[in-house]
Amino acid sequence: MESLRQRQIGGLLRMLHLNEEPRASEYKEGNSSMETPIWKVLVFDRFCQDIISTVLRVNDLRDNGVTVHMLLDAQRSSIPDVPAIYFVQPVPDSIRRIAEDVARDLYELYYVNFSSSLPRTLLEDFAVQTTASAKAHQIAQVYDQYLNFLCPEENMFSLHFSNTFESVHNPAMTDTAMGALIDRVVSGLFSALLTLKVVPTICAPRGNAAEMVATRLDAKLREHIMNSRHNLFAEGAEDVVAQSRRPVLVLLDRDLDLGTMLVHSWTYQALVHDLYDIRLNQVTITQGDEAGRTSRKSYDISAGDSFWENNAALPFPEVAINIDDASTAFKREADEVTRMGGVSSLDEMGSLDMSASTRQLQRAITSLPELTARKTSIDMHMNIATALLDMIKERQLDVLFQMEEQMGRQTKASMLEAINDPEKKNPQDKLRLFALFMLANDDLHKADIEECEAALRAAGGDTAALEYIRKLRSLNNMNATIASPGSAAGGASSSGGPSGTGPGDLLGKFSSISSRLAGFTDSTSIGSIFSNVRNLLPSNKQLPVTCLVESAMGGRSQSSGFRSAVGGAGGGGSSSAAAARMFEGFVHFDPRQARRGNLAGSNANALRGAQGSDGALQEAIVFVVGGGNYVEYQNLMEFAQRSTPRKRIVYGSTDIVNPASFLSQLARLNEVLQG
Repeated sequence: MESLRQRQIGGLLRMLHLNEEPRASEYKEGNSSMETPIWKVLVFDRFCQDIISTVLRVNDLRDNGVTVHMLLDAQRSSIPDVPAIYFVQPVPDSIRRIAEDVARDLYELYYVNFSSSLPRTLLEDFAVQTTASAKAHQIAQVYDQYLNFLCPEENMFSLHFSNTFESVHNPAMTDTAMGALIDRVVSGLFSALLTLKVVPTICAPRGNAAEMVATRLDAKLREHIMNSRHNLFAEGAEDVVAQSRRPVLVLLDRDLDLGTMLVHSWTYQALVHDLYDIRLNQVTITQGDEAGRTSRKSYDISAGDSFWENNAALPFPEVAINIDDASTAFKREADEVTRMGGVSSLDEMGSLDMSASTRQLQRAITSLPELTARKTSIDMHMNIATALLDMIKERQLDVLFQMEEQMGRQTKASMLEAINDPEKKNPQDKLRLFALFMLANDDLHKADIEECEAALRAAGGDTAALEYIRKLRSLNNMNATIASPGSAAGGASSSGGPSGTGPGDLLGKFSSISSRLAGFTDSTSIGSIFSNVRNLLPSNKQLPVTCLVESAMGGRSQSSGFRSAVGGAGGGGSSSAAAARMFEGFVHFDPRQARRGNLAGSNANALRGAQGSDGALQEAIVFVVGGGNYVEYQNLMEFAQRSTPRKRIVYGSTDIVNPASFLSQLARLNEVLQG
């Protein structure tokens, strides 16, 4: 079964082939029977550029007949006798600019594609503007693509709406603006569901943005299914049996768990996102040389990067070992190839005469592109890992991670000790640590909180975000009970917790890894460095969102100790019972049923169906209004993988947000409340 990302790529490739299915044999080098490709110009706005750049590279565009790609609002010269593909948002400005291009006769034909549905009023306006230029006959196609979302991972998507948490909670936001934001979220979700070709049942907690999204999405799906001439969900859908296995769409508000947005993770992908951010699958790191000069270097993490795919969810110590193993294996193969060629490096292999070479050497030369690509990937991950290690040492992230893993054992005294520690030089790290401590302890005295906040300010921290969390906790009188966020950070599984290795010892294991990563070394030495680190892997606990999703799918949670992420201790009992109690308060919708509105009580339970032998759902789509991150995504994927049978879960959010950005949103909200 294709992932959401694969389906989106398929939709984009069809668009690049003028909305026809691309043939697998086209544009393959050495294919003598291929037809001459139709060379095209691609014009997109910035949002659609981000959609494409997340999943396709420039080479992919060229392989599919795109010779030039340009922004819609850039100055563009006429390219006659060449068709142009437009991929833009359905907004008045896009309509106006395309009509101007048609009037100026910039291209031969115009294939216009909108990222989502074009409203009828704009379609009529487009017709009027193009007819006025007497060149409407040059518009060959107008398509709604329903691809207005980004797919950074196989089963992860983002609507790419910045600062959504801030927008939703801003008291100055008007009802009109809020309604427009909800409609944009509904549009993005509708497109993601249409790409997956599924009409799910829908559930959401009451009282916040998630319920508003659920209500409007239910109405939009119902209207399309019941009233449209052409049901797009039926076109190209899989067999009837597959269609009957309907997933549940779990819509959640970020308020349900703030802590996960602030944790210090220990997995590779989450660490990179935390420390250097990942925007449009590009990572920019800061490197220093021996002279003290710093430089910035960007790396593209492509969908075909097998090392990233296999190691993104692993703890950093394991990733460092795997990088070294990959380096050693590459050096061994490269040495063998250069030995057969009688040269000193791979760079010299290209100059050898293929016709005069032996068959064995010809095979070695043929393997050069693959070896070169592997070397590029290894070098990239070496540099990223080295930069991460420098940040870990500088900010003592290993100590902070361990403290958060053992948040239940922390006290006010240990918090003050960490805040006042001059070796922990980053005030924001201390702020995040105390925020998690405050979220995990409802019985903190006001005087203790103020004492810690004063220490944070003395250490250079801005406590505005903390003040907003305190206010939000007082405003949200939730019945929900969710796991303590600090206890489940990281997401990787392990059979044991810390055993005999103190926080100060962990970084010592990294003392020489930075220099070792720079070259090819004996893997045994690297293994000895990390021989005791495995005891410090993240514990096997489910995050709050994962617990709720498991309950929505009809399973039993494996986590323990539920607590509201914004305050309010739970009423005791197991985590599965707590999640079940929260789920009972959800609103439920089924767009395929004739009855409109919330289906409460037994009807809601019936929505789960009986798709597994135990009556549990096997597929779910999770969407968080207000932002998500890779920690949450990895935790959900691990839950899906260890389930029997293996579940299929797609995770989405309004945006992918790192801790620094989320803290900024909280701080700005506090400023708004203060007036």
